[in-house]
Amino acid sequence: MKILGKVINGDGEGKGLGFPTANLKLENSLNLEDGVYIGEVNFNKKLFKALVIKGVRNELEVWLYDFTGDLYGEVLEVVIGNKISKVEKIEDKEQLIEKIKNDINIAKSVWEIN
Repeated sequence: MKILGKVINGDGEGKGLGFPTANLKLENSLNLEDGVYIGEVNFNKKLFKALVIKGVRNELEVWLYDFTGDLYGEVLEVVIGNKISKVEKIEDKEQLIEKIKNDINIAKSVWEIN
């Protein structure tokens, strides 16, 4: 599945945990089950590996592997692949960080990155 979305301001939770994400506001509802997905993002004619998180709000969060910079206001083309895990409500910050690290490790395995 391929979508386009404009990066909007989020609440900064991902950045505060050490995993900044780009929040994409969607124009239409997305027929996609909540979860964490392998993905790719096309930005400035460069392809980035990504995790795509679909939660309960009508937006996506996208974490780009090996990216630094500011994406606010930019339009990203996101290709959503296979689901790798569920979205879980985790109150404990350290447990949430471990869940994110685990999702990244699963993705790295798929991408064949050490």
